[in-house]
Amino acid sequence: MQNVSVSLWPGRFIFGEERWAGACGHRMRYLRGGSGPPLVLVHGLMGYSFSWRRNLEQLANHYTVFAIDLPGIGFSERPPRGGYEFDLKSIAERLLVWMDSEGMRGADVIGTSHGGGIAMFMADIDQQEGTGLVDKLVLVASINPWSKVGRRRTRFFAHPLGAMCMRAFQPSLGLLREWGLRSMYADPRKITEETRAGYDAPLVIRGTVDYLLGIVQYWHEDLAKVEAAMHRISEKRILLLWGARDRAVPVQSAYEMQKRLPGSDLVVLKGVGHLPYEESPLEFNTTVLQFLGH
Repeated sequence: MQNVSVSLWPGRFIFGEERWAGACGHRMRYLRGGSGPPLVLVHGLMGYSFSWRRNLEQLANHYTVFAIDLPGIGFSERPPRGGYEFDLKSIAERLLVWMDSEGMRGADVIGTSHGGGIAMFMADIDQQEGTGLVDKLVLVASINPWSKVGRRRTRFFAHPLGAMCMRAFQPSLGLLREWGLRSMYADPRKITEETRAGYDAPLVIRGTVDYLLGIVQYWHEDLAKVEAAMHRISEKRILLLWGARDRAVPVQSAYEMQKRLPGSDLVVLKGVGHLPYEESPLEFNTTVLQFLGH
């Protein structure tokens, strides 16, 4: 692959190419590296391409890897308030348009947490339209209707009073990030200052809170639609990958997903929380590549 120093976040660098696309309606930043068939990485709610920093190099030995910053988060453009739909289906549709503009066909997709929901809708829409953009899925601790954690919080922030509180809290988003990371790692001692700095960097960009509020506005409505989407993609090759100590989307819900995806594989990594690609990257990378055929 081509090694080029690219800013992963201000002051830090990683190989690959930094690119920008307008196919999602607003400028979307993404990193592209490696060679071979396409592999698209879709991050979680407060993540961005930085989330995959410990996976990109190994995955790019086998794939042309596309690690995106969804519009509204990371270093992508912040859409104007009220001018962008953040439901799973709308996000998935825009990503499929972008993939088509890149000439991708038969791409494997890894989606984590909220990004897992996006990945399922991408596969569902692609299958219904017969475009052949999406092949195998890796769903990492994906949101699903059988996980009840955080339901009350998302309902509160979806309410106008909750949204007002969130906007007032914007200057202190770093505190929310710290609480979130500590709850998502099985062993918080593994959280480095580099990790904190990386996740903090885009939070100061104006409009980030609107993205988060846009997501939670559709959260419960989307969860109600996920099971139907799963039924329609039940024949796809899918890996469900979880950490045994996940407190954000408990592993028990993965077993419920597998019942509805009878052709899927389920792998549970011991001693790992909600972010297995960060906490146990070598085991995560090996598991994913074995499933994908490498």
